Amino acid sequence: MVLLWGHVVAIPIYAVYKGNSLGHAWVETAPVLMAALLAGYVRMSRALQASIAAGGLMICSGVMVHLSEGLIEAHFHFFVMIPVIALYEAWAPFTLGVVYVLVHHGVMGTAAPREVYNHPAAWERPWLFAAVHAGFFACASIACVVNWWLHERARGAALAQTQLLGTIVDSLREGLVVLDPQGGIRLRNPAAVALMGGADNEARGLGPDDGFGLFHPDGTAVAVHELPHVQALAGDRTSDVDLVVRNAAVPEGRVLNFSAVPLPSPDGGGTREVVVVYRDVTEQHQTEQALTAALATEQEAVERLRELERVKSDFVSTVSHELRTPLTSIIGYLEVLEDGAVGDLGKAQVTLVDRVNRNSRRLLVLVEDLLTLSQIESSRLTINAVPTDLRDVVSTAFDAVAWTLENRSLEVVVDVPDDPVRQEVDPAELERMLVNLLTNAVKFTPDGGRIALRLAGDDLGSTLVVTDTGLGIPDAEQGQLFTRFFRSSIATERAVQGTGLGLTIVQAIVALHGGSIDVESSTDRGTTVTVRLPRRAHGADLAEAPVADREVSLAGS
Repeated sequence: MVLLWGHVVAIPIYAVYKGNSLGHAWVETAPVLMAALLAGYVRMSRALQASIAAGGLMICSGVMVHLSEGLIEAHFHFFVMIPVIALYEAWAPFTLGVVYVLVHHGVMGTAAPREVYNHPAAWERPWLFAAVHAGFFACASIACVVNWWLHERARGAALAQTQLLGTIVDSLREGLVVLDPQGGIRLRNPAAVALMGGADNEARGLGPDDGFGLFHPDGTAVAVHELPHVQALAGDRTSDVDLVVRNAAVPEGRVLNFSAVPLPSPDGGGTREVVVVYRDVTEQHQTEQALTAALATEQEAVERLRELERVKSDFVSTVSHELRTPLTSIIGYLEVLEDGAVGDLGKAQVTLVDRVNRNSRRLLVLVEDLLTLSQIESSRLTINAVPTDLRDVVSTAFDAVAWTLENRSLEVVVDVPDDPVRQEVDPAELERMLVNLLTNAVKFTPDGGRIALRLAGDDLGSTLVVTDTGLGIPDAEQGQLFTRFFRSSIATERAVQGTGLGLTIVQAIVALHGGSIDVESSTDRGTTVTVRLPRRAHGADLAEAPVADREVSLAGS
């Protein structure tokens, strides 16, 4: 429009300069003035406005040609107007321009050829030259139109990409802020405002003076140089920085996890912008605090339990020691009485002494078991392995339980090889193990049943098998056999005496020898316990392990 109004002023001046009267000058200017008034002051669509303005510019070119009496250089005015028309970015002005050139050069070239062309050949063939001029104009217009079309496509694609990116950024749950090199906010999404409490929506930056209230998780204020975006502006990428936002909108505080990435400038001259991303980790932070507190409480409880366990073990050990000495003395005096060293006893007296002796021995076994359990729980139970003939261990163990077989109707079979079965073991602990297994077999096998103890040895080690045809163990309870103080439901129902410590001790002794124990049992069909003791390599140390570290196999038959 500025160019069109410029021609309204320039055309009369050029007409007078070329020797035309002022009236003729304004006649030539009138169509251009009309086009300028219509395009500039009448409400219409943009396409119609562009067409009228383009028509006015074409009229300007025609008038300039007329006033110059067909000067060939004046025709370039048409081509100068093409890029101007291209600014309207519409098809109609180009089409109008091509038609105008063709009609103007043809009609005016025929009616007044010397006012359009200054070439004799064009005077004779005005329409041919009109077509040539229109063709050139059309080609130039097509080039501008194609350029405009490509520009429109690129701009449309860029706009669509920008809209898509904007939609994605606005839909993020994380806050996203773009800062300029001075720390001012250039862009931020709705989440960025909401996560900061929605306060100070017009804040210029993320600094301490912008009203957001940033603190460390421990409550101390954040220094300027500690802010993630300040470090990023200095060229240092930061990530996973937890800060607390506390302001009037978020008085209870909100923990945000910040990351800041510097964007390099195109010329490589330093940081251009910084992208800051932050997300709400308040719930995660609270969960971590709760877990930390729970862990501390649990650790404190564990320490208390350990202390209680230690006190209990010390108490059991102390009491057991204190009981074992008088019990040993009592059993010794009972044996003196039974031997008649202080005089002969009557039948009733012998019966009473025998009962006292049996109960004293049972109590002594219980005390020994408690002492051993205390050593197992405190990992103090060790073995002293020496070369031993296991046949001697079997014989000694059998002799130790012989008194339990008195007044019982049981078939007892002991099967040992004729040749020695030598192996490095702790004979005392191994004897204790066999005594516990044999005692269980005797207790849980009714009269008329059978108990067998078999020893076998080979190059890999030795095997001890204790078998009975007793009450057996229910399948559902076999997984608890080696739990301390566990007693099967059958033992409870039939009031079979015991503490539930025997198999726990057996298992610990087997584990310390590096062996394994298998149990096969079925209700009312009996139980078979198999202990395998491997030969240790020369110079190897036997294990000194607590109860938990052992190999056990349970199988129902």
